[in-house]
Amino acid sequence: MSVRPADRRKAAMRAGARVAFAVLCTAPGAAGARATEAPLKFKILPVRSSVRFDARATGHTVHGVTQQVSGEVVFDPEDLAKNARVTLQVQAATLNTGNKVRDRKMRESHLETERHPLIGFRSSKVEAIAPSLREGETQEMNVSGTLSLHGVDRNIVFPVKAVRRGGDLLVSGETTLRMSDYGIPVPGFLFVKVQDQVKVMFEVVAAPDGTGS
Repeated sequence: MSVRPADRRKAAMRAGARVAFAVLCTAPGAAGARATEAPLKFKILPVRSSVRFDARATGHTVHGVTQQVSGEVVFDPEDLAKNARVTLQVQAATLNTGNKVRDRKMRESHLETERHPLIGFRSSKVEAIAPSLREGETQEMNVSGTLSLHGVDRNIVFPVKAVRRGGDLLVSGETTLRMSDYGIPVPGFLFVKVQDQVKVMFEVVAAPDGTGS
């Protein structure tokens, strides 16, 4: 049975289309389009962020806070476990409890801020319940890393909640530290004694790098 010229032309066109599609799919540009997007970088905004602590003492609780928080968060929104990293720094001398005498003693005798001006955290691993964090989503995760405090580096895990909202990234969490683990003398005077354990809380807002101040 002979094949009509028109049928041959149609078959040739279909074959050509398949070849063109295959070439496009294997081209460098197409591979890049299918590949995971580059990780996003967010810069922490001090004016919208804070680190707080609660230290229980005899008869009361001492509350401290600072907004002198800086750092960045980098992550792939489609794969949180890949290339995610968090760096955060706090100016130790800016921690404020609302009592000038107590603050001076805290800075000079306990945190020794002239010798150890920065409190820092650098992540080493991010473990999330779900793999992604897209705009409008909330995600719970554990962020492991190294906390540098009072000249001592210790591994720690922060349970955190992250939310992407209006283009910004909101991250909050809390943990409990022991002052003695970091060589910090536990404050105490006469009948007033501060507990070794201190509750640390943070709320940071980060904007896409280059858009915030």
